[in-house]
This record gives sequence, C-alpha cells and structure tokens, in this order.
Amino acid sequence: MDIYFSVFKTIIFLVVIIYLINITLKLLNRYSNQRNATFRILQKISVSKTSALGIVQIIDKYYVMSFSEQQNQIIKELTAEESARFLRSIAVSPTKKTDFAVVLKEMVTKLQADRKRK
Repeated sequence: MDIYFSVFKTIIFLVVIIYLINITLKLLNRYSNQRNATFRILQKISVSKTSALGIVQIIDKYYVMSFSEQQNQIIKELTAEESARFLRSIAVSPTKKTDFAVVLKEMVTKLQADRKRK
C-alpha cells in the first residue's frame, strides 16, 4: 500500500513540475520573443530537409532568400513591380502555394537571362 502511495505522489509531483515548466517557458517566450516589424518572412517553401527558399520583407524592400543550416543568403532583390505583383497575389489567394512557385520561376529565368547577357 505504501508503494502505491509513493508512486501516486511521484506522478502528481511530476505533473505539477511539468505544468510549472510550461508556465515558465510561456513567460520567458513573452519577454524574449520580440516582434520585429522591420523583418518579415512572407512566404517560405522547403527545398530539402535542411534548406528552404523564401520571400522576405526587410523594411520596405523585398528579397528572395535561401535559408539553410549553414547560411542564409539573399539571392535577388525584387523590383517594385515584382513585389507589387507578389503582394497582389498574396492578397487574392493567401493559401495558394503556386503563386510563390510562379514568382520563383520568373526570378530563376530572369537570373539566367542576366547571366547570359554577361
């Protein structure tokens, strides 16, 4: 009987400790997770398990960036026309993922055309 009571107390204390850890992490997240309006990831698409491509807004400029474990790199800065077209496509259909693929494909073709010119 004494063993059952000890196991019961241990389980209760474990639940209380996990609950307190959860509350502490939520409070820490509130103070450590600062909302930054100057940097926003508008859309992100996974390329592999450890890398992704995304369209990022930094202040008033829009960039196509690659994200990986080793580094984050700006691939191209979007022009005003390209960013306006992208923002319109987000406003029309925010859940449609093909819009990002279309914009990305256009960027790749433009980059290839720029390389051929040089």
